[in-house]
Amino acid sequence: VPNTEWLKGTVELSKFGEVIVDSHGRTNIPGVFAAGDCTTVPFKQIVIAAGDGSKAALSAFDHLIRMPVVAAAPAGAQAVEAVAEVA
Repeated sequence: VPNTEWLKGTVELSKFGEVIVDSHGRTNIPGVFAAGDCTTVPFKQIVIAAGDGSKAALSAFDHLIRMPVVAAAPAGAQAVEAVAEVA
């Protein structure tokens, strides 16, 4: 039985408490990936968990590089003004 009690109400879990993932390690929450014995993969072996961890990491990387770039923080004088407002 996986130790996923703390995940209830976040990612989708199976009736056995396993994190439900697709073939790329994606959960039902965009940008959240899982791998290993806590997931719904049928075989609970170290070599399978290691391979699935690698697959989930590559899927997470792919997810990140396809996301739009968020505007950078203010630079120069604007940054000094922003810090002064907080202080």
